[in-house]
Amino acid sequence: MKLLIACGFGLALIGAANAQFNDPPALENRNGRLGFEFYMLEVPDPSSMTADGDASDWGWFDPEYTLTMDEWRDEADRPLPERDDYNVTTLMGWKGGDVNRWYVHMEIVDDILCHWGTNVELWHADMIEFALDPTDHGREFGTGWVMEYIARPGDMVPPQNVRYRWTGPEGWLENNEVIEFAVRVDPPEAWAAEVWDAGGTTYYEWNYEVKRFMEDGGPSASETFQLDAVAGEDGAGIAFNLWAEDSEPTGDDGDRASSVVNDMTTRGPEGSARQYYAHALLLRMGEYAAATSVEESTWAQIKDSFRR
Repeated sequence: MKLLIACGFGLALIGAANAQFNDPPALENRNGRLGFEFYMLEVPDPSSMTADGDASDWGWFDPEYTLTMDEWRDEADRPLPERDDYNVTTLMGWKGGDVNRWYVHMEIVDDILCHWGTNVELWHADMIEFALDPTDHGREFGTGWVMEYIARPGDMVPPQNVRYRWTGPEGWLENNEVIEFAVRVDPPEAWAAEVWDAGGTTYYEWNYEVKRFMEDGGPSASETFQLDAVAGEDGAGIAFNLWAEDSEPTGDDGDRASSVVNDMTTRGPEGSARQYYAHALLLRMGEYAAATSVEESTWAQIKDSFRR
């Protein structure tokens, strides 16, 4: 009888573990503070897209689909910062075919820039985290299911401002061949400063090739995920997530270490609790009102409206 009970208990644990994965929350509980659907727009011409932190090659993007700060939430359910303190605007794109890449441009306006330290680590200065879970498996740490990276500005040692988040799979730890990434700061003088009290704007831009599963052998050994298979307004979409950490200086001028005051994310409360990402639909060209170009003055007005 004891053996039967032990076996039954063991099977129950296995069932509970399996139930944790491939069972995402409903949209209203997995997407940000408001439970709205998020969107990635198909890139008309991927050859024109350069990860350089400059949004001029995003003129095709319909601003109606911009992901604004209103849709984020704090992982610890703290109040979000006021927009004149900290504000994030994000554009997301995708391309299938023989490209299969995720494209993102992110702009963060912050009243104080904290670039403390020289390592790309969590809970240490202003930074971001970004990820895809192509099969919507759930965030099983370091197993290859989630393509998760962390990044920050400043002078890093070694001089690399982005890295793979986890300690496995091993073949991905020092291998960034799938990702194109850039980060820049305005004003440029703030880049090397541990603390820049006058504030400024940080521009992140990246794109990377999407893999179904991150194999131990690295990118070349991993199967490419076909984004066309989940695209369209009636398609399955894809699980993604963004995090942004806002730090403020602590101590006096002689000890300007920084501490995180907000750890913000695009996933909802249940997504956080059960380690699932937010969800986005991949709209094809023709499913969104893309413009062939956006005048610089108009684009500036759009971005200015997001800051209010």
